[in-house]
Amino acid sequence: MTRFRLRLLGVFVVLVIGHRAQAAGPSKPDMERLATEKSCYLCHSARPARKGSDSVLPYAPSWVEVAVKYRGQQGAEDRLAAIVMAGSDPRSRHWEGKVSDAGMLPNTPEVNEVEARQLVRWILSFPSR
Repeated sequence: MTRFRLRLLGVFVVLVIGHRAQAAGPSKPDMERLATEKSCYLCHSARPARKGSDSVLPYAPSWVEVAVKYRGQQGAEDRLAAIVMAGSDPRSRHWEGKVSDAGMLPNTPEVNEVEARQLVRWILSFPSR
C-alpha cells in the first residue's frame, strides 16, 4: 500500500471508531450522576413504586413508566426534552391517577438542552421490567 492509502485508511478507522463512541453516549454511571446533580431523583425514581394498601401516589412517573409510554413514538425525544427544560402543564392529565396532581417544574437554566436530551435518551433506554 502506498503511504497515502495507509493514511487514508487510518483516518477512516479513527472516524468510524469516533462515530461509534459518540453514538454510544454517556455511560450509565455518568447519567446517574447527572440525574443526581440535577435533582431529578427528588421527584422521579428509576422503577415504579410498589403499591400497597397505604401507599400514596408518587410525585412523578418512574423512568421505566416514561420509557414504556414514549419509547418508539415519533418525536418523543423532542417532546420529553422540552418538558424536562420547560416543565409540564399541571392541567395536562396524561398521568392522571398514577402520579400527584403537580406538573413538572421548569428546569432551565439548571438543565441545558444537551443534558436534557442525554437524560431523555437514557430514560427511553430503560427496560420495561
